[in-house]
Amino acid sequence: MRGARHLAASIAAAAAACAHEPKVTFAEAGLAGPGPAEMEEPPPLPPPLPVAAPVAAPSEAPAGPPIDGTLLAFAADARERRARAPRGRGFPGDAARAWAALGEALGRYLARPMPQTPLLELVRARITVEAELEFDRRCYGDLPAGVLAGIGPRLERLAWRAEAARALGEPLLALAAAPALRWPLEEAGVTSLYGMRRHPLDGDRRMHWGVDLASAPGRPVTAAAPGFVVRAGWTAGHGLLVEVRHPGGLTSRYAHLMRLLCGPGDAVEAGSPLGLVGRTGVATGPHLHFEVWQGGRALDPLALLSGAAGAGAR
Repeated sequence: MRGARHLAASIAAAAAACAHEPKVTFAEAGLAGPGPAEMEEPPPLPPPLPVAAPVAAPSEAPAGPPIDGTLLAFAADARERRARAPRGRGFPGDAARAWAALGEALGRYLARPMPQTPLLELVRARITVEAELEFDRRCYGDLPAGVLAGIGPRLERLAWRAEAARALGEPLLALAAAPALRWPLEEAGVTSLYGMRRHPLDGDRRMHWGVDLASAPGRPVTAAAPGFVVRAGWTAGHGLLVEVRHPGGLTSRYAHLMRLLCGPGDAVEAGSPLGLVGRTGVATGPHLHFEVWQGGRALDPLALLSGAAGAGAR
């Protein structure tokens, strides 16, 4: 007990001594004190973004396919509605319902984590929605309040999220790795290569932007890689044509089809049926004209195709 009282008294005496001693300066302690710049008031921070980036890891499982397919399908349906709608009759009910459904789809898309809404997708979505709103306004007149109330906030959120993505340093054209391509037609013979050639109809020497795969009419033509359908319809010269966009900025084209088995906006996997071999457009016989493009530049499809499906036919 006596030892404990002695220890407490020693601690109290030391504390009292420290309380009366003058403070030691940085210089007396041999340390450099803060310089003038460190003592200045820091500059104010910029205002926060309207919508902060959600906390999410890029490794999260995808919440759904790209929004591009939904927008392409909406735009294709909207063109058909405008083509058959009588002018000056007001905004049709089926158009208002389509806009309401698109607003819900955009809401689900904007609920995804930031890594799953790439900047380029956000920009494309905003441009597409604004363009379709303007086309409908020109065709039908003033847009209903319900359409504006459902789409307006989603347009603002697309813009805010794109701004957040730019602030985080996300590049506009960050591309995923291009997929390996599979042969779009089984057991077909290559009758014309990529490059300069004499056209079989007029004999003029011109560039051939793809390869021709000869086959019997009606054979199924399949997607060379996963992606979504950008175009499916008639194109001058190429007849019935399907265009598919793939990861990595690749686009593949399938021409001279006799029948389409897909539509704009459809998501496809490698091997999904796109159409049937035909000879529509400018063609000397039934065959598939197959093209591959990347960044506005045509590529030789044979350099990208895997050899498993069609090597024996060449």
